[in-house]
Amino acid sequence: MTQTKKPKPGTKDAKSNSTLWWIIGGVIGLGLIVALAISIAGEEPVDDSIGYGEPTVSGDPLPVYAAGQEDVSVGLTAPNVEGADWEGNPVTIEPDGTPKIILFLAHWCPHCQAEVPVVQEWVNDGNLPDDVELISVATSTDRLRPNWPPQDWLEEEGWTAPVIMDDQIGVVAGNYGMAGTPFYVVLDGDNTNLGRVSGEIGTAGLEQLVALAQSGGE
Repeated sequence: MTQTKKPKPGTKDAKSNSTLWWIIGGVIGLGLIVALAISIAGEEPVDDSIGYGEPTVSGDPLPVYAAGQEDVSVGLTAPNVEGADWEGNPVTIEPDGTPKIILFLAHWCPHCQAEVPVVQEWVNDGNLPDDVELISVATSTDRLRPNWPPQDWLEEEGWTAPVIMDDQIGVVAGNYGMAGTPFYVVLDGDNTNLGRVSGEIGTAGLEQLVALAQSGGE
C-alpha cells in the first residue's frame, strides 16, 4: 500500500499550503469588512437634533442649588425663557402674573421616571389649581442613554404639562442652577424665585410647592 507522506515543515509543499491559508483568510476578512461597510451604509443616520430644542434665556442666572443648605437664590429674579416643545409649540417662562412650578426632567433619570407618573396622576385628579401653572423642562438629553428620546417617554406617560426642550448644553437648566433631577423651582408671577428642591417629592411635596406659589413666599 502506498502511503501519502505529509509535507515536513519547511518543505515547499508546506510553504505552499501555508500561503494558501493566508490567502483564504485574507479573502474572508476582506469580505467581512465589505459586508460591514454595506450594513453601516444602509443604516439611516441618527438625527442628533431629536430631543433637543433651541431655547433662548435672558436675565441673570440663579446660583447652583446646594441641597441641605439655605437657598441663597430665594428672592432673586429667575431668567426669562423662550422655548418650544417637540412639536414647535411655543412655551415661555416669563413674568406674566401667574405663579409657576418649573419641573426639570431627564429621560434617563430613574427618579424622574418614578416621579412623572405620580405628578401626572396628581394633575389628573384635579390637584393643580387654576392660578398656578406647571411647566416642565426636558433637559440633559442624551441619545446614548436609556429611555431616549424624551418626547416618546413623556407621551407614553400621558404627560400634559407644557414642555420646554432644552438644548444640548442644557442652557435652561444651567441658568436655573439645576443640581440633579428631578428639580423643582417655584416662581411667583414676577418670576421671583420662591424656592427650589431636588429629588422625588411625591404628592405631599407638590402640595407644599403649590402652597408656596400661592402665598408668594410669605
